[in-house]
Amino acid sequence: MELLPPDDLQQHLQLQSEKIYSAITHLRAHLAKLPPGRIRMAHRGNGVRFYHVTDPKCPGGTYISRCEESVVAKLFQKDYEKSALTEMERWLDLLNKFIAEYRPQVLGEIFAEMPELRRVFVTPVQFPDEEYAKRWLAVPYRGKPISADQPEFMTARGERVRSKSEVIIADTLSRMGIPYRYEFPLKLKLPRGKGVTNFFPDFTCLNLRTREEYLWEHFGMMDDPEYARNAMEKLDIYEGNGFFLGKRLVVSRETVENPLNVKRIQRLAEEYLL
Repeated sequence: MELLPPDDLQQHLQLQSEKIYSAITHLRAHLAKLPPGRIRMAHRGNGVRFYHVTDPKCPGGTYISRCEESVVAKLFQKDYEKSALTEMERWLDLLNKFIAEYRPQVLGEIFAEMPELRRVFVTPVQFPDEEYAKRWLAVPYRGKPISADQPEFMTARGERVRSKSEVIIADTLSRMGIPYRYEFPLKLKLPRGKGVTNFFPDFTCLNLRTREEYLWEHFGMMDDPEYARNAMEKLDIYEGNGFFLGKRLVVSRETVENPLNVKRIQRLAEEYLL
């Protein structure tokens, strides 16, 4: 729907800025502990002699014997760290200037500030999250029918699902402001060239920050061997179509002895969908 989806470049750059600042702080502290002065090298025959120069008035320096060569390593390290520090300080300055100027949210603000009568005629380059979610949820579809004789489980937003656990997942997503479609049909290729079939993932969720869609499958009877076997087959089909656990696919599970953990549902949603 968007010409230019939102990005998290600013977040990544801010994190990189913090890492560089931390490295600079470490280098400055380490440099303060290194010996003063510099190394002068003099070639003698096939060998090299090292001299420690600490006084500009004595450019020849003091000869460093073999038993003191750890000083050579420290002073060479010092030269390297000073050059690295200069470059990293330049990086940090550039990054911080860019971060201060780069405001990707402005595109959404421009659209949001338009009068409603104008907005309905405009296709924005980038949607505000609320508008994007509204249009994403408005896509019409026909889910998998639920038989009238099955137990009735209703979510807080008034839709019928197949289990109490799915109510918990749906209500958690709603509470966290994560848009989802329940049992949205999806055509997937079957393994070994057996064709294409309609799948109905429990939830198709939208990460508004990245605009990525994730499938969420809940496996509620993993202590049943036949159910577990079917669950594994379903995961294999998802992987064959590019949906990998943690990458476009979220999985929750439970057994009789280990029922659905609401906190885990929330952690999964926070990890992948926010």
